[in-house]
Amino acid sequence: MQKRGIFSLVLLLALSNLFAAQDITDLGTAYELVIAETSLAEAETNTASSVSVITKEQIAVYNAQTTAELVGKAIGVSFNSVGSLGSLQNVVIRGATSSKNLIYMDGVLLNSAHDGTVDLSSIPVSIIERIEVVKSGPGNLGRTNAIGGMVNIITKKGQKSDTPFALTFENGSFLPQAYGASNSRNYLSLVDSQKLDFSYTNNEIVATVGGIAAQNAYTYSDGATRSLRENAQLYEAHGAVNYNRAFSDSLQFSTQNYAVYKNLGVPGSTSWGLTPNNAMRDTVVSTTNTIEASDVTDSLQRLSTNLHYTYGQTFNHDATYGDSTHTKHKASAQMEGVWNLGQNYALNTDLLYGLDYVDSTDVGRNTRHTISTSAHGSVYFMDGALSLHPSLNIAYLSDLKALSPNASLGAIYTPVRNLDLKATISYAENSPSFSQLYWPFMGNPNLKTEKGLNGELGLETKWKAISFEGVVFGRNIYNAIVNDSLYVPQNIAHGVYLGTEQSLNLELFNIFNIQASYLYNKSFDLSAGKTFSDNVEVTGIRKHTVKGSLFFTLDRFESVLSTEYLGKSSTLDSALLLNLSVTMQVSKALKAYLAVDNLLNTDYELVSGYPMPGTKIRLGGTLRF
Repeated sequence: MQKRGIFSLVLLLALSNLFAAQDITDLGTAYELVIAETSLAEAETNTASSVSVITKEQIAVYNAQTTAELVGKAIGVSFNSVGSLGSLQNVVIRGATSSKNLIYMDGVLLNSAHDGTVDLSSIPVSIIERIEVVKSGPGNLGRTNAIGGMVNIITKKGQKSDTPFALTFENGSFLPQAYGASNSRNYLSLVDSQKLDFSYTNNEIVATVGGIAAQNAYTYSDGATRSLRENAQLYEAHGAVNYNRAFSDSLQFSTQNYAVYKNLGVPGSTSWGLTPNNAMRDTVVSTTNTIEASDVTDSLQRLSTNLHYTYGQTFNHDATYGDSTHTKHKASAQMEGVWNLGQNYALNTDLLYGLDYVDSTDVGRNTRHTISTSAHGSVYFMDGALSLHPSLNIAYLSDLKALSPNASLGAIYTPVRNLDLKATISYAENSPSFSQLYWPFMGNPNLKTEKGLNGELGLETKWKAISFEGVVFGRNIYNAIVNDSLYVPQNIAHGVYLGTEQSLNLELFNIFNIQASYLYNKSFDLSAGKTFSDNVEVTGIRKHTVKGSLFFTLDRFESVLSTEYLGKSSTLDSALLLNLSVTMQVSKALKAYLAVDNLLNTDYELVSGYPMPGTKIRLGGTLRF
């Protein structure tokens, strides 16, 4: 069953008959249990939450370099990046910055109490099956809410294959441009980056090992001239093993494991001075193990137990301020039950213990124990035409000695076929991280918990080959943590966000697929006594964002031309980006692709002071045997 979509607004896609569409489902809502022939992870009950899905088919045709780029394909979602491949990247959802969003992998929370965020550059694209982004309410992760939103990255699972081995390769090239007073050119930019992955798949196991080597030697605008990005090199190695085993019809075991090591230069900000002698090493090792029993009793449909552990260490060599090491341990034990209460009711319950332990040269040694319990479910009326979806989560955080509640209520009404009216309201809290509390000279041990209220009204409809969704949303964040003029975090901000998402999906002749979307996000900074009439916007929020993709599929070719307009914010200029990817099935064993990133060679930044790359041409492919 293909997901009814969310896409409106016509965009600049008149460019071509040349490129693209696949039988691809894009963004949708999680209340449908099946999207692109694949069940949503853990989505056993309906929900009115707004959810975007980046499917495995889309991942294959986009040929994106990073996980953040894939997440950023969803409407209402963007990402921050400090420039080059391998550098810090984290997600922004409807204007909510990274610390207000929760990142999951296979349903397990990754956010560390050390800094409250997740670096998406440490998650290899090669291990990802699909990505789900929850933008309001709990979505398919009904155990909790977030002030902003949630991203669930689902990794690949074992499956039967006549060609169990796969070798994926890529070379990335920046066009050598003149830079500096001498008009020098760096022709080694034509072989700037190389990626290699080798994988093995059978019914029960999928194993991947790979790496990236990149100089990231691209040019950027520096006033009247162009400069070469230096000390931005990356050397990365990663590996992953997922194993699934059914011991019987009612008992299953699965384990998901991955490790990533990055060694990279740190180029620094062009605004505050470059860092030619600095470097960073980053290590992440993670394991998740699950035992699931089904048909436990007449009333208990499924019972699962999950054990998770992540080790992370970041070493920073800072030639100015001295070296620092941050070691992070995150562990959790979780038990979840899915209850059988009859045709008109659904209920999931959950009990979780979590541990965050950080040993940092800057923050010190800190421990946070978290105990939480949750319940979320659905009640159906009028033969399913009307449904309510409540959820409640209560957590206790040991270091803050505080209870943290989260709650939501969603509703779906279907007055006629192919028309759904939806509404959600949710409340969430976000506790300050160890770094915000205890960083030397830049921490504030008196910080309070951030609190947020989200609301959303929407409709979704489909007529023949056209799907449309329109959403109006609001978000109120108070006790928001922001840095003052001395970069010390303070509970001084109160922000309100009001906006709309309009989305359109059009399929033509089983060859073309057009997806277009528009996000309007008006923000109000109400801190320090300001009112709506003062009309002061929250720093860094883009009011207008337009996205579109034109897919084309014909015989052995699949291609996509995607465009994105990023509106101006208080700290960043607007930008128009255009990307092209063309994939060809050369033979039964070989698939090759050409990808051109930033086709217009736009000068732009996602974080002030960190220029992003210009045009990059990538040639790659996959050989199966």
